[in-house]
Amino acid sequence: MNTQQIDRRTAILAVASACLGMVVMVVLFVVQSDPSPLWLWAIFAVVFVALEFSSVEVNDRLFVSSSIMVAFTAAVVFGRSSAILAVSLMAAVAVFHPEDLRAKRWRQPVYNFGQLVLSTAIGALVLFPFLPEGPLVVEDVPKLVGGAALASVVYNWVNFRLVALFVNSAYPGTELLPWSRMVVNHVALAGLGAYGALLGAAYLMVGPVALPLMFATFLVGHSGFATYSRMRQAYEDTVRGFVKAVEALDPYTKGHTERVAQFCRMTGERLGLDAEALEVLRWAALIHDVGKLAAPAELIGKDGPLSERENARLGRQMRVVEELLSRVDFLAPAVEAITTDDGAADSAPVIGRVLGAADAFDAMTTTRSYRSAITQAAAFYHLRADADRHGSDVTEALIEAIIDSGVVYGSPDEQASAEVERLVQDRIRRG
Repeated sequence: MNTQQIDRRTAILAVASACLGMVVMVVLFVVQSDPSPLWLWAIFAVVFVALEFSSVEVNDRLFVSSSIMVAFTAAVVFGRSSAILAVSLMAAVAVFHPEDLRAKRWRQPVYNFGQLVLSTAIGALVLFPFLPEGPLVVEDVPKLVGGAALASVVYNWVNFRLVALFVNSAYPGTELLPWSRMVVNHVALAGLGAYGALLGAAYLMVGPVALPLMFATFLVGHSGFATYSRMRQAYEDTVRGFVKAVEALDPYTKGHTERVAQFCRMTGERLGLDAEALEVLRWAALIHDVGKLAAPAELIGKDGPLSERENARLGRQMRVVEELLSRVDFLAPAVEAITTDDGAADSAPVIGRVLGAADAFDAMTTTRSYRSAITQAAAFYHLRADADRHGSDVTEALIEAIIDSGVVYGSPDEQASAEVERLVQDRIRRG
């Protein structure tokens, strides 16, 4: 899919989302009362907008915030007469992020209008039957919090699906990493929504004196996501630092790590690995050569293949680094995947076999200090000949994924290029 097709598709999605959001707002203005008092709604709206503007990245291009807590607090405070309208209005005013204005983006905020309005309206609608019909009493609180937990799950599911729809359209294929650990994020957001309903109940019982406690809790909820996001970025920066160090040590491997990571992702998706396994596979691909940092320079830069003795020495040095990395919690599963690629396809975990096949393919199709790259067709032949090592399932998945990508690796290969062109033309004819 080219850039023009992506722009056209995202534009259609944005307009359709905005139209749906407008319909929802019109219906709510008809069936619900205006939130009162207005000053209280304005305070909630400001906090909601501030948290949305402070959303943090918890996965590749997936941003979350604790604004759900504010939304459910407001829904409880304004009650059955205006709960759904109140939270939907809050969502409607939170669509234009300053970054969108600076980047002159219009599709994202227009889509966000419909996405946020629809998500919050559905969440508040699920909560509606659990809101007290009269003054809140203590006996109503457990039912209210339970209803908020259910409503939060529905809100999160709808919101996630709508975000995923737009993001997958805007960043198709290799540009988007699989989203992992989503269950943890959903549970955290659902808990914040339920806690928001509890804060709303506290306000109804004690009045405005509860506002300082509520705002402090909103900040605490946001800080949890912010800490997770910073930790995630720190992990990423750490691994990137390792990769740059290895590439500086051995210029012939520049880009090798990223290509292996890409081949691993393509193969893993074709094999149907879940997002958590794909994440471990990606970390493993990024650090699989880090052990070279402990290897003697004369081995890394040798003009020619290593002898059996030199290979053994290099392996010992690399295992020292891998042992150190295995003590880092988030890298331990990736290090295990690296060390279990032992050449036994019937016993080695699939992650290790995928990594081994991807690494072998890139090694064969790139020029090294002691030899030139071979053709893609020749590399496929060697992979199939060595299928006992990586498994025929992994070997064929890698080959099919590379062919489907439309990119030819290695030395010029007229046969492979013609095959890719044939596949592309077939897809064009099929529409």
